[in-house]
Amino acid sequence: MQLTVPGEADERSLMIEQAVEAVKAGDKQSYEIIIKRFQRQIYTYCFYILKDHTETEDAVQEIFIRAYANLHRYGSSTSFSAWLYKMAYHHLINLKKQQSRWLRLVEHYKEQQRQEQVPPGESVTSELMACLTTEERHILLLKAVEQYTFEEISGIMGIKANTVRKKYERLRKKLLERAGQKGARMHGTISGANKTS
Repeated sequence: MQLTVPGEADERSLMIEQAVEAVKAGDKQSYEIIIKRFQRQIYTYCFYILKDHTETEDAVQEIFIRAYANLHRYGSSTSFSAWLYKMAYHHLINLKKQQSRWLRLVEHYKEQQRQEQVPPGESVTSELMACLTTEERHILLLKAVEQYTFEEISGIMGIKANTVRKKYERLRKKLLERAGQKGARMHGTISGANKTS
């Protein structure tokens, strides 16, 4: 987790809001600021859902294209970050719906055949993520990695905040049980993330 200097997050948010307004006013070049700021985060988010680098790259590109095309709909009642993640969430849901069950099974088989050596910590994480549903992965990534509040996740996913909180608690228990079964050391990353808003 990156440490931030007090006021740095506010400064970055202001910079993004200014870039958004510039793009809305016709300065297409300012969109590059937005892409540079969020590309890596959106890529990571998409990869944990899609689990394929090529699909992830395509999804990220499509999300930024759609965000650009719909920028006029963005209002500052929510953070730009939450608005972008909401767009990413809905795009990923649509992608998952489009994939047929058969294609997923074929891809899973191919992935197992060409699986490379993965560092032990990474394989444990991958195994734990694999036991979660797509919806649970979205909630975990938005809460534990991106550190959105339950209210913000509610806005992104279109689910009541209390429902998000309950689902988060359930997925935490599921992960802790699975980690216990695997004998993995969680170093407090899952167990320590439950007390936030």
